[in-house]
Amino acid sequence: MGSAKLYALGAIAIGILQTIDGILLVLNKGSAGSFNLMVALAEFLWVPFGLTMIFVFRRMNLSLLSPVSYVLYNVAGWIVATLIVKPTDTVINQVPLWASYVGIIFGIYYLIINDRLYRLIRKNNG
Repeated sequence: MGSAKLYALGAIAIGILQTIDGILLVLNKGSAGSFNLMVALAEFLWVPFGLTMIFVFRRMNLSLLSPVSYVLYNVAGWIVATLIVKPTDTVINQVPLWASYVGIIFGIYYLIINDRLYRLIRKNNG
């Protein structure tokens, strides 16, 4: 269960980063800074781990809630981004406030479910 434990810890960190990212976007009225771009990169790089853990968790008989939620959230975000970005935009540095609030809510949700996952894994492994 080492990979599941490592995933849960990484997912907790991602949840914290997403929450901070969303809060900073709200405080800056949707204007993305370098921290927001770094978090976006970390979130993007986390997707392959989520996809991989779907298969690992199935084998381990663990809940798929965390990795499936994360992958679906990101795919939905990519779809929404393609719908709201104008073809003439070369750089996206303005995020709609509603999207920032969605990011905060998902970050908190993701943090909570992965905290529970981590505690469950620790409890079962002693």
